[in-house]
Amino acid sequence: MGLQTRKSSKTFYELFMIALAALSVATIWQQTGYNSVIVWTTWSIFFLDFLYRLYKADSKWGFIKKHPFIVIAAIPLDAIFQFARFARILHLLRLKSITKYYTMPFIRFLKRQHLLTVTGATFILVFLLIIPLNLIENELDSYGDAWLSAILSLTFFGRSGFEPETMAGHIIIVVFTILGVILHGLVISTTFDYLMQTPLFQSIKNKFTDK
Repeated sequence: MGLQTRKSSKTFYELFMIALAALSVATIWQQTGYNSVIVWTTWSIFFLDFLYRLYKADSKWGFIKKHPFIVIAAIPLDAIFQFARFARILHLLRLKSITKYYTMPFIRFLKRQHLLTVTGATFILVFLLIIPLNLIENELDSYGDAWLSAILSLTFFGRSGFEPETMAGHIIIVVFTILGVILHGLVISTTFDYLMQTPLFQSIKNKFTDK
């Protein structure tokens, strides 16, 4: 019972952090009165979580080597640089790293599924979401425009090519963004696993291990 409770708590916490990161995504491409509050709240919780995981790690240096981008994300570089465009890029990279970090359980789950299943489920989800997106957003003239916006959001972390006017539109774009991060992580992880199994990689690995 205790183990199950801890697993449930961990899952809830990771979903909570994904939700915070998703909320922060909405602050990247447009300004609201709550941008700084959302951004710094997300970073503060993430930073405390990072310190806790680093403290609990058996090897501190091993943890840092395993999660280099998380270490970078923990440093508020966008607060140091005052140039707005550069700060936004740093903020974007930090959010993407945080989102990918907390979606790793989903990425590992998807890796165990058949490629066609993941591809089909992704296509169906995107297709179902672009229907209401096209209906509620006046700036989109057709389902083709909605489809293009979905692809852009999946690829460029929420940069959809238009400014959503409705709350539902914002939510759909955020869903596309989180889905894009998961797919990016899945593709990179799968590609890396494939390369590790190639004869060339194995021969290089053997040369170093034999020394």
